Amino acid sequence: MSKSYDKNEVKKYRWDFHSNVEYTLEEYISKGNELVYSAITQMQECDGDLFMSEYRKLIDGAYKLDYLNDQMGDEGE
Repeated sequence: MSKSYDKNEVKKYRWDFHSNVEYTLEEYISKGNELVYSAITQMQECDGDLFMSEYRKLIDGAYKLDYLNDQMGDEGE
């Protein structure tokens, strides 16, 4: 990922490896927060299968944040 960017161009980050959906850093963090916060809120109120569904959302959120971190690290190279 060694693209060069104009300083005035807003950097966008891919939501995941298999997607072409891109967000600004602020949008990405907002979507990641929504994913994680909603899962945590629901997990506090449920158990069983519903709990596992929300747990899956947390795993997905963790992967999204890790992928963002990887992309940001690539910018410095």
